[in-house]
Amino acid sequence: MTQPPVEGLGGEAEDHLHRLMATWQLIADLSFADLLLFMPAGGERFKIIGQMRPYTARTLYPADLVGEVVQSGWHPFVERAWREERRLRAPQPVFIDAEPVRVETVPVRRRGSVLAVLSVEAAEVPARATGRLEAAYLQAADALLQMVANGTFPFKEAHDLLGSPRVGDGLITLDSGGRVTFASPNATSAFRRMGTNSLPPGQPMPNRVAVLVAESMAGRRPIEADVEEEGAVTDVRIIPLLRSVTERRGALVLCRDVTELRRRERVISRREATIREVHHRVKNNLQTVASLLRLQARRLTDHPMAVDALEESVRRIASIALVHETLTEEPTGSVDMGEVAHRVVRMLEGSLGREQVRIVVEAESVQVGADVATPLSVVLNELVQNALEHGIGSGGGTVAVRLHAAEAGGLELEVVDDGEGPPGDAALEPVEPLARPGAGGLGLRLVRALVEEELGGRFTLTRADGRGSVARAIVPPRQPDHSAVT
Repeated sequence: MTQPPVEGLGGEAEDHLHRLMATWQLIADLSFADLLLFMPAGGERFKIIGQMRPYTARTLYPADLVGEVVQSGWHPFVERAWREERRLRAPQPVFIDAEPVRVETVPVRRRGSVLAVLSVEAAEVPARATGRLEAAYLQAADALLQMVANGTFPFKEAHDLLGSPRVGDGLITLDSGGRVTFASPNATSAFRRMGTNSLPPGQPMPNRVAVLVAESMAGRRPIEADVEEEGAVTDVRIIPLLRSVTERRGALVLCRDVTELRRRERVISRREATIREVHHRVKNNLQTVASLLRLQARRLTDHPMAVDALEESVRRIASIALVHETLTEEPTGSVDMGEVAHRVVRMLEGSLGREQVRIVVEAESVQVGADVATPLSVVLNELVQNALEHGIGSGGGTVAVRLHAAEAGGLELEVVDDGEGPPGDAALEPVEPLARPGAGGLGLRLVRALVEEELGGRFTLTRADGRGSVARAIVPPRQPDHSAVT
């Protein structure tokens, strides 16, 4: 999550606050509280620069408070925590909008300096016995808040905010020796699926997790890993709890059963590998066919028209092979049409051998599926050849290839040359497109069929205002195929 810059700070201090705001959902959930982060704003005012709501309790602040500036009298414990540089807890509930709220303020320290003040605010509940789960949550929250005050939390190591387990997925607390002090029901269930019947207090963590716990506590850094036993997979995140930079307090273990998720990921990975292998084989087969056609063309020395036709076919096949080659490199099943355009042009420059002609490519990065990339690469091949043979002819000149996303979605391909233009019987008009569907040679008829019939787009070929001609293919956005079996 990208955070806005913190006013008045920079460098390491600002990074520390950003890391706190990237990881403090854990504190909000464990403390059942809203979190507000304050910084001095001049005079006796403080500005709210961050806000986090808990998933484990209702929020006290449905509105967004970030950016608001308040007087120190509105929140005296923030001012005192800043001035006295220590944790403060209101002895009595504070009334906010006529609701009693328990408030604790914590200085956010980094390398001995207080950067901001964290206010932990939760609705006061009627006096009742605290359950083991709630007590474990609050004790863990207290340990993390003390680390915030000491400057040892957050850690520099980043983690996946979306993929990492949360408090409600499963929580285990450990003492300084790595022994279990509490395990939530969800955590117990996750480990039972891996063959561990229970997580009794006073016992170390089982199997591979014990090694991860020791590594995390010894290195004083969080560790996240998948643990697989008996066909079940649990995502485990270990957070060391420190009394000081050198003294350990214990650790938190957040865990979530991800057996089904990992199974699906493996299935998807295998499918992607299979698809890439298919594209690789198709590319090789196409290259083999192109090689056979080249061999055939070399034998037809007495039939120049047949040689030209075979060479055109080779280039068309090579254009399609380039798309499949790109698909072998892309696990998403889509290709960057801009990259394909560059590859097609490089292939044409090498095969045509027209040194007096310069081909300029201006291609944006546009992601398209194979069903668009394949015919469009053939269209590009045909239009560039048409510009070289009929637009520029035997002389020199420039061919510009432009590919960009269209305003209404889809994409637009232009091939512009600065030659004399095709002869009059090519059915070009000064500003109008080809009038007859069958006008032009085989290449243009192929282009029209691919653009208009296969891609559902529009193709025009016009004379430029000065010299040369402009071929333009507009391809609409492709609708997803919901009938495909996944």
